[in-house]
Amino acid sequence: MKKESKQIIKRLALKFFCVLLLLVAMDVAYYFTLYQKDLDQHCPIKLLSQKALTEQADIVYLAESSNGSHAPYDTSTLPISTLIGEMLPEQQVSNLAQNACHAAIYYDVLNNIPRSAPVKVAVVTVNMRSFGCEWIYSDLEPALQKWQVMMHPGPALYRRLLLGLSDIRPWNAAEREQLILEKLKEQTLTPTATQPYRNASEWDHAFAQAGMLYNGQPATGDTLALACHHIKHFALTLDETNPRIQDFDRIVQLCKKRGFTLVFNILAENTDQIKDWVGPELDQILHRNAEFVIQRYEPQGVIVVNNLDAVRSSSFFEHEFPTEHYDFEGRKAIARNVAKALKDR
Repeated sequence: MKKESKQIIKRLALKFFCVLLLLVAMDVAYYFTLYQKDLDQHCPIKLLSQKALTEQADIVYLAESSNGSHAPYDTSTLPISTLIGEMLPEQQVSNLAQNACHAAIYYDVLNNIPRSAPVKVAVVTVNMRSFGCEWIYSDLEPALQKWQVMMHPGPALYRRLLLGLSDIRPWNAAEREQLILEKLKEQTLTPTATQPYRNASEWDHAFAQAGMLYNGQPATGDTLALACHHIKHFALTLDETNPRIQDFDRIVQLCKKRGFTLVFNILAENTDQIKDWVGPELDQILHRNAEFVIQRYEPQGVIVVNNLDAVRSSSFFEHEFPTEHYDFEGRKAIARNVAKALKDR
């Protein structure tokens, strides 16, 4: 090699080293100055993964607000994760719940658990409401997508740069309303003699026009709105194309790779109210979708705890919108079934 060529290579190598050194210095400076502020603003779940290590967890419990929500009249406000821990006193259960989370976020939290954490079991909630377009296109989703960007592997400054380059923006009210109207038509159904609708949009519209609950009682504005919300959230045919199913598939593969025993905890829905207000057809659709989850994942070695009917209507203390928020008796019922499944495995 000519002397001039060697000098050119040396100069390029020196420049590359200087640029690399500058980037490392910038990353370190960012990490110790603005990084924590950006995490608080754009990724409050980042520290959840670290809890598995700091708490030396044997079991991690991933959930949304169902874990810690409690009724105003509760004598005990203990979350489901703590109740599971009390029922399994020899195991350390770590609460990795965060309001509004869904399967895509759970994947990121699990993926960022340090390798040195002693985790053996991951309990992940399966919220049947999360499969519907109302949640998939929630007005909270853009913020959650920003969390996911900040959960990417790599240097802190690189992740912040990705966030700045992303085109994530919230929908305005009119955009989201139009989007939901279109997506409800894609929540397809198989018409039957007692359920003649081809999709959730048709059913929702027909039910709202009728103004009558299934039990024969005239609907008030509040009861009609809640009944229609049940239709919007649960009237769908669940299959492998649903984006949340694809997220759960990724969780299964990740847990196999990490060696975690995986438990899917199908949360309780207010099936008493659904049958009484909307009718048995919607209840049957909801149960078929839960069965789809069971049949898809149990053969893959996942422990599936079906809590769909585990909580009675009286334990659902919120009445403006369908939620998986239970009073103490409801939370205890969920915890008992999960703890039993873990004892029996």
